Amino acid sequence: MPRMRWTLDQKKHHVAAWRASGLTREQYCELYDIPFKSLRQWPQDVAKAEKRARAPEIIPVSVSGAPGMADGRPLSDEPVTLFLPGGIRMCCQPSQLTDVFRALRNVPGTSSSQKYSVH
Repeated sequence: MPRMRWTLDQKKHHVAAWRASGLTREQYCELYDIPFKSLRQWPQDVAKAEKRARAPEIIPVSVSGAPGMADGRPLSDEPVTLFLPGGIRMCCQPSQLTDVFRALRNVPGTSSSQKYSVH
């Protein structure tokens, strides 16, 4: 019989359901026909996936000089304009860039391989 591949969502579901059930791990596995070794490993798999999801990610950007810039860096009180895929422009303060890029990373339908321009 071929080995079943479990998705992360299935693993999360079964780990949560097992913990809430009050059953032993072995009892839960027998009830739902899950290999004991699998359910033993899944809490670690779920924890690793959640840790990776929270980890910082590199977002490629290109920075170009513009009038009002000193040594290629924006003046501290001057807003910067982000040119995003799809023709979207966004202005923000340099101090907000970390939060803006963090939010952009979590936008559905975008990927970290997309390139953003900062002017």
